[in-house]
Amino acid sequence: MRWSEKDLFEVELLDPPDEEPVTHRPQLPGGIAPLPGEALGSWLLRYAEPFGIAPDDLLLRNSDIELTGRGDWCRRPHSHLVERLATATGVDPARIMEMTFRANTGDEALDDLRERFSAQRFRAPATISRRQRRMAVCPCCLADDATPYVRRDWTAGWATVCTDHNTVLTGDCPECGYKLRMPSLSSRDYFAPDRCPRCAFRLATALPREAHRAAVALHRKILEVRESGVFDLPRQGLIAWPVAMALFDVLLGAVWIDTRLVVRRRLVARIEGDFGRGVLGPEPTSSYDGLLILAWILEGWPDRLRTTIAILQGPRPRRQIERWRDLDDEMRQKLLDLLLAIWPDQRPADDRGWWRAWIENLPETGKELRARAAIDRFPHRRARLLALADVRDGMPVELAAEAAGIIPRTLYIWLRRGAQDGLEAALDRQRGALNQAQAIEIAQWIADAPTNQPRWRSNRVKNEVFRRFRLEISLDVASRLLRKHGPWVRRRVGAPRRWSQPRD
Repeated sequence: MRWSEKDLFEVELLDPPDEEPVTHRPQLPGGIAPLPGEALGSWLLRYAEPFGIAPDDLLLRNSDIELTGRGDWCRRPHSHLVERLATATGVDPARIMEMTFRANTGDEALDDLRERFSAQRFRAPATISRRQRRMAVCPCCLADDATPYVRRDWTAGWATVCTDHNTVLTGDCPECGYKLRMPSLSSRDYFAPDRCPRCAFRLATALPREAHRAAVALHRKILEVRESGVFDLPRQGLIAWPVAMALFDVLLGAVWIDTRLVVRRRLVARIEGDFGRGVLGPEPTSSYDGLLILAWILEGWPDRLRTTIAILQGPRPRRQIERWRDLDDEMRQKLLDLLLAIWPDQRPADDRGWWRAWIENLPETGKELRARAAIDRFPHRRARLLALADVRDGMPVELAAEAAGIIPRTLYIWLRRGAQDGLEAALDRQRGALNQAQAIEIAQWIADAPTNQPRWRSNRVKNEVFRRFRLEISLDVASRLLRKHGPWVRRRVGAPRRWSQPRD
């Protein structure tokens, strides 16, 4: 019977069928058992490889995509996804959870922040998008594996040491320098964790670096603390896992933030004197180096922390904590209690806040001081108004000085002048230690200097001022007095001569 598109048919609309219950979903044919200590992403990639389909497409339905988040869902999967994987693969849900970082701390940044102990992390932190899939591998483990796979602990941001072989984990390809990353679960590429994705170098043949016993012991302790949730700090008792990681950040921040190379090299020499020559490089910046520095500090806690701050000439504990502005008030107070307990002499005295009453009782608020700085014509007054506005709003002097690009002592001088003589005295530059009569006397003394003798030096003028008036002037002021009032003829610097070749 022939029909055309213009013919009419009687149809009935039916409701879409409900999704099949989880208990009636069929399991996938075949199966690959998880290996000891394997990461969930590694197991899923190996599981989906015989089918030639990406793990996301093979094991998840369209309704599950909303729960995958950023695409790195295998680190902390939703409970619904765990049930879905258990039904599709036949593996117990508890076994699947063992391959993930269970969110028992409530802070994903504790595990996801790659190269957590490296100097680069404190100076120029990387973006989150490509950082989460970063990993490091142990060449010895890959050489021993009949089937190469990625361990769960290798994917943690603080993972730097293999405790089975006492070696440093390799995060870069030794051949081409490629940063090793876990493949995405939406990838259909061949999964070969023992090969570099860029140059196909066999990572199992890489020369391993032996880890120091102290670094191995601390890494093993961190693994245990990650599961138990508490860290035993010597002489100070048990602290929570998040507090311990924040304390590690503060300690390494004191080593690498705003410190000079010469003092860092002194610290390296001090550590190598205890742990052996060559355990650290001349400028240690890797995550393993940071772990070893932490191990050295914690091994002799708290004396070695005092030694570290003294060598680095670092700021006080309160200033160290103020660098980490993302900490909440409770965490900040816990860290302060830990650090101030071993630095009782660093607590500010009661009379150190002599300037606080003046700055807090200023008629102008911080907003008004900034508005005044915006219209002031002199740059030095604008800079001082902005710095004083920060202190007026409650910012510590050290932070306000750092924001203004000056040392804290300079800002304390401005505060002292303001507390003694008012705001205008703090804003104006100091006119000098000499009054008019003294300046005339020194100028006459310089003008009477004999011209048949060598020119006087600035030190002579400075010492003469101190001998006559008991006043200290800088060498710059003394040099300006000599140039202005000295009887010596100034040398004129002419134009450079032009040497010409003789013409033939």
